Amino acid sequence: MNKLINTFFEIAGKLDIDAVIIGGLALPAYKIARSTLDIDISISIDTQDKLNEFIENLEEQGIKTLQNPKLNHDLFTIFGKGSEAEIWLKPCDSFNWDSKMTNKTQRFKENINVLAVEDFIITKLARSDRSTVDIDDIVQILIANLNSINWEYLHFRLGWADVKQDFEVLIEELSSEADASYEQVVNKIIRSYKVSKDY
Repeated sequence: MNKLINTFFEIAGKLDIDAVIIGGLALPAYKIARSTLDIDISISIDTQDKLNEFIENLEEQGIKTLQNPKLNHDLFTIFGKGSEAEIWLKPCDSFNWDSKMTNKTQRFKENINVLAVEDFIITKLARSDRSTVDIDDIVQILIANLNSINWEYLHFRLGWADVKQDFEVLIEELSSEADASYEQVVNKIIRSYKVSKDY
């Protein structure tokens, strides 16, 4: 990881701020290869004073923003140490952080965290600008993490984010389009989801 990311997460850790890599840069944490230069990080901050303190600490380490970030903003951009990053104050444009999400973040590398695989799927599915790339990412994540997904938690989160129907349409379409080499995997995804639905 680059210097900006490492410094960012060191400061977030020091100030006890939950932060996770999101977007394409997070995909390797879920066993999906993706080469992207974009750095997207989401932070969970509940007061303007804490956000101001965070910005001051970043500036002390040579990471700046030209904006004046406020809690009611969606994002702000930081730059320094040869890179820039978008810092999102919500993990997805459709919902805010909650305690279940922050409690389930996972270590990716060194001091860098990502969302639980189930929550990452929700951020892709709940986007207001969801694209075919997002759908493809979800399918790849489901296949690559089939045996490690907590299906009960995923089912709960789908309801929480009000995207259960979207997910059911996605796996139904996946079932109808799967070629023979993926048929077993797709059937296992559907079975796992249906069993958790009755949980």
